[in-house]
Amino acid sequence: MDLDRRTKLAEKLADVSQEVIKQYFRQPRIPTETKEGEISAIVTIADREAENAMVEILLKEAPGDGVIREEGENIPSKNGFSWVLDPIDGTSSFVRGLPIFGTLIGLVDLENNNPLIGIVNQPILQERWLGVKGNPTTLNNRPIVNPYAQDTYSNLAQACLTSTTPLMFVTNRQKAIATKLQQVCQRTAFGGDCYNYAALTSGWSSMPMVVLDSDMKYYDFCALVPIIEGVGGVITDWSGNELTSQSSEVLAASNRFLWEETLQIINSI
Repeated sequence: MDLDRRTKLAEKLADVSQEVIKQYFRQPRIPTETKEGEISAIVTIADREAENAMVEILLKEAPGDGVIREEGENIPSKNGFSWVLDPIDGTSSFVRGLPIFGTLIGLVDLENNNPLIGIVNQPILQERWLGVKGNPTTLNNRPIVNPYAQDTYSNLAQACLTSTTPLMFVTNRQKAIATKLQQVCQRTAFGGDCYNYAALTSGWSSMPMVVLDSDMKYYDFCALVPIIEGVGGVITDWSGNELTSQSSEVLAASNRFLWEETLQIINSI
């Protein structure tokens, strides 16, 4: 597979979706719906139009690739590779005019559960994280240095624990795990969606980070895998296993030591 060509294609998808989203950001009364049976699941005309614009390009330039998408029907792959698209991850922030959302674009070898390319694109702040398997992650074409990646002395009590919303912890065990980790960590924050993972990747926080999310779909995290791994971070499910298209519980940490300490607490509950 020509990974360079597909990386350029991923950037093109980010460009076209960005132009759509910018037209609707902070505009009053844009058409908005709430998906039934899902937690905080808002969808707008910007989500749909941005996704359709990306799919239209893929049908022309990569007709053998599949598409796993949030808003429309999936397209089966003819060659084993699929694009995984979330046009606006963090629509609740988007509709409030807060620029802490992102477009997620992933390319995965689905048969081998191998995420190859990941982009988080923030169209308003013009920030673009790019992860390509085996390569260092970049932010706006500059390599990122994760200052916490090699911290052998990392301590979970001194980390910042983030989750998109407390409402995503539904089962008794999920609630117990979230509560226990919130008690252990020095700082806890809610909100952020994919921007939490971007902040972890970039080392922006004043302390190392742990992200704990549940009720997730494949398009919520597929693109994040090569991005976080490309800076020495760790992202798995709550059992410590590789994420798959069937995963719904996601754990990410600034380094392996925090990840291991978090898993010990999860496994004790």
